Amino acid sequence: MADEKPSDTVFVAQNARDVSSALEDPRYITGWRLHGISFFLLVALFVAQMDTSITSTSILTITDQLGEWEKNSWVFTAYMLSFCGFQLTWAKFSDTITRKIAFLMSTFIFTVFSGACGASQTLTQLIMFRWVQGIGGCGIFALTQLVFFELVPSRKWPVYVTLVTVVIAISLIAGPLVGGAIALTGHWRWIFLINVPICGIAFIGTILAFPNKLWNEPAARHNLGVFSFASFRRLDLIGSFLLLGACLLVTTGLEQAAIGYAWTSPLVLPLILMTAPFLVAFLVWEWYITTRREVPEPVFPWPAYILRNTYFAGSVLMICLVQIPQRYMTVNGLSSLDAAVRLLSFGALVPSSSTFAAALMGKLQIPPSFIILAGSVLQLIGAVLFSRVPSNSDIHPDQYGYQVILGVGVGFVMCGLILLVPFVMEERDLSVGTASIAQFRVLGGLIGIAIATSLSTPYLRENILEVVSPSSALLILEKTVNIYILPVETRREVERIFAESFSLQSNLLIGFAAAQIPTTALMWTMQSWSP
Repeated sequence: MADEKPSDTVFVAQNARDVSSALEDPRYITGWRLHGISFFLLVALFVAQMDTSITSTSILTITDQLGEWEKNSWVFTAYMLSFCGFQLTWAKFSDTITRKIAFLMSTFIFTVFSGACGASQTLTQLIMFRWVQGIGGCGIFALTQLVFFELVPSRKWPVYVTLVTVVIAISLIAGPLVGGAIALTGHWRWIFLINVPICGIAFIGTILAFPNKLWNEPAARHNLGVFSFASFRRLDLIGSFLLLGACLLVTTGLEQAAIGYAWTSPLVLPLILMTAPFLVAFLVWEWYITTRREVPEPVFPWPAYILRNTYFAGSVLMICLVQIPQRYMTVNGLSSLDAAVRLLSFGALVPSSSTFAAALMGKLQIPPSFIILAGSVLQLIGAVLFSRVPSNSDIHPDQYGYQVILGVGVGFVMCGLILLVPFVMEERDLSVGTASIAQFRVLGGLIGIAIATSLSTPYLRENILEVVSPSSALLILEKTVNIYILPVETRREVERIFAESFSLQSNLLIGFAAAQIPTTALMWTMQSWSP
């Protein structure tokens, strides 16, 4: 297959000779209809992405009411597991049933189960509803990014990629702020219920504005019929099942370790060990069907070095978004909203630096590989500095600067990776490549948080028992608000233990950031953006 590609497998270069005609093609949607479609897609994307971080500052309020704090990471994990597990499936599914129908289906699922999350009476119910909600959010996320590559001509891709990246980044910032503000009122259910009217508007608007088929989407080119047998034969169901199985096994094993089971327990070790055969089977299957290039079309084009970097960057992003606010709340005693505000020194830099990176690549023609390398180095510097924050209840001003460095690094890498897709993927794999970037970023965040939790929670449990009675330790791990009923000296010691547990997670950030540097070298290209 490699012999069939032009040099550097550059999709943009393949079509460079057709740019003049493409720019004049009357089949592209323009004017207010284009703006309307863009608005409804981005609104849905904003809400779906915001739900990956909205519980980071409200989880303590939720568990203080529903209990079971030790299982709190499952509120993130359940959503992110399905949010990342079906990205490629939705992308391929939309190739057959049309982008519009797939987007409407995913928006409907997300909206209905957002309402169900708001109605949850136990933490277990919330976790289960979050899992299904994530399936819908996954479709919204994958399809919105993909549609913009087909909605506008290639000369506008940098602009729309920047727009999508900024919306994603702002939603990640808004999540902790919105969640923290709502949590202060005690009415945490509105964290999920607010999605219903917003997505309802996006749903109706998409029905009215979006064409039944875009002229250049696969469903229009293949003309197989929306629900024909031939169209479904193209779906890589085996690959999707194997990838989801690997994600589910490793995440569940890590989460079981986090809530107290020993690593050698039958509820932990077998799950982690079973991940290996699923992963090997997935890679072998994808290699097999990619080299055949017959039906089904692979959900993971082989090889795709870009996805390794996406995975590591996603780990850094989500660990910062979830764990930094929790450190402010448990160690420094801040409210959920105060913690979200202090997270801005990280979160606000992600979209702003993404915009700056897009300008560097678009205006100055700097190759995406240079941007990604610079972002990786900045992440490593920020992670090393952040790991040195003292383990006490004082807020150290320097840590805001460290968060800025981390945020700039993440923003550079996020934008660079999205814009690099057309350089490393063939035209037929563009939908999968775009979805893969989204899926592996979320997958990195999912497994990153699971690893971080599996390291920090056992450390907490073991060390808290050294300073308080087992009954008090149980109360603290059930509801962290119980820290404040302890005597002052004991409370200080417990806060120190929480701080040290977060330091363990900071050390993990160093590893994920450092891993991005060699993986950038593996996918290096000197190509700059020149549609």
